[in-house]
Amino acid sequence: MKMFEISYSAWKKNKPFRGSLIIQSVEDEKEIVKRAKLDVSTRERVFIQDVKILGFHPTFEK
Repeated sequence: MKMFEISYSAWKKNKPFRGSLIIQSVEDEKEIVKRAKLDVSTRERVFIQDVKILGFHPTFEK
């Protein structure tokens, strides 16, 4: 499993906003997007359909 930095946008109270978060996932694009959408919707308390993943890249661990 690797760490990935996720950039996302979502709608909350009829306004768009952007953010980023770091998740741990396997190196499968579909799994990363699925897990990121679930994490964002849970964290921001929005519907999963209102979350759009803008991009992701692996983070470098020290």
